[in-house]
Amino acid sequence: MRSAAKFIVCALGAALAFSLVACTNDDPVPTETYTVQFEESRYLLAEGDVSNTATLSASVFQDGKSTELSAVYTVSDPTIATIDGATVTALKAGTATVTASYTPKGGTAVTAEAKLEVLGATAKSKVNAFSEEAVNLYGRTYFQNNNLVLDNVCTGLEIAFVGTELEVTFASGNGMIRTFLDGESEGTTSRIKSAGKVTVAEGLENGLHIARILKATSPQYGTLTLKSGVETDGSFFAAPEHPALKIEVVGDSITAGAGALGKSSDGGQTIENSDPTKAYAYLTAQTLDADFSIMAQEGYCVKDNPSIYDCYPHLSISNKADYDFSQFEADIVIVGLGENDMWHATSDKFPYTVAQFQDDYADLLRLIREKQPKAKIVCVYGMMPASDTAQAQTIITAAINATGDENITQLRMFKNEAGAQAHPSAEAHAKYASNLVKHIKNKVLK
Repeated sequence: MRSAAKFIVCALGAALAFSLVACTNDDPVPTETYTVQFEESRYLLAEGDVSNTATLSASVFQDGKSTELSAVYTVSDPTIATIDGATVTALKAGTATVTASYTPKGGTAVTAEAKLEVLGATAKSKVNAFSEEAVNLYGRTYFQNNNLVLDNVCTGLEIAFVGTELEVTFASGNGMIRTFLDGESEGTTSRIKSAGKVTVAEGLENGLHIARILKATSPQYGTLTLKSGVETDGSFFAAPEHPALKIEVVGDSITAGAGALGKSSDGGQTIENSDPTKAYAYLTAQTLDADFSIMAQEGYCVKDNPSIYDCYPHLSISNKADYDFSQFEADIVIVGLGENDMWHATSDKFPYTVAQFQDDYADLLRLIREKQPKAKIVCVYGMMPASDTAQAQTIITAAINATGDENITQLRMFKNEAGAQAHPSAEAHAKYASNLVKHIKNKVLK
């Protein structure tokens, strides 16, 4: 519309023989909107000669459309890194902000920011002691005989190294682990059946790599323990900073990813066809780039036997030592319970009622509030038939109202029984996570 108007003014000027400035489309129209966007939200570099440089990349958009225009890059702390054109070079360990800017002719500069983190070298002994100075620990991990215990679902650690391979050593255990390399979302699995060494990464390009190794099985199959014996063909670096956003989740078999990798025709859930890293809770944390702690196991109820209420204050479902909640002060707590409770409450096979479920659910919310006073609480349900009912929604709504807590929201999902043992499939979990991310962005983090 603006181009048409400009053309008319020029034509009239020519017809009246006035001397006007020639109309041109070479210069940007001041009223157009420009934005800048980084391709990456975070750039990781390592001190030293390997992986100490990166090429920054940001695009300039005009009215929402990509352009060939170039951004100019700067760094907030030139003692951490320097920038030459689009190349950033690490100088020392630390964090800084890189800024991409573009100034249209006659207009105001528009900018975008990304985090720059330069990792410093760390001692192999610190990595093998699983020191939080050197590695990132996820979930309610704990130590026994100097071994790192992975009990709850998705417990694990993150290791930074410069090299081409990484090996870890298990002291004992039965289950699966899934390793995510360099921020990938899929990961690869390894079956753990006994003590021994496991190669979790190999054949990589020599450079900086981040390996996140998580327990990919439910506590019902047992505990995994990692011992000193982490090896690389290169050198170790301190792990990146933990994400700022912290999400805690409590749930049942759905949250534990029971049958998520299987099909309804499988006949039952197994270690191989179940995976909590492919369930909605971890996928939500992954999408939001959040730190996470997940407590879940098959069959668990709010308070009816077996009871999450009884387990929540402890290290894990199997370890009754008190948990120190100051170790993980959650911004968001997701409650993924109600399926087993509604089954018990509406079946003649169990001495449990819907009235009890309502009171118990409210009590769990009060307990969570006591332990996580600053958290926003999100109640999710409806992912299998027993909780996918108007009655379940009414009960959970009443329980929330009974607490008088204004920082609780709820999200009813949709039922899915396409996975093994009539549990939700991985595809359904991906949709659950998408719904939950939208809910969190629109109603929790607003």
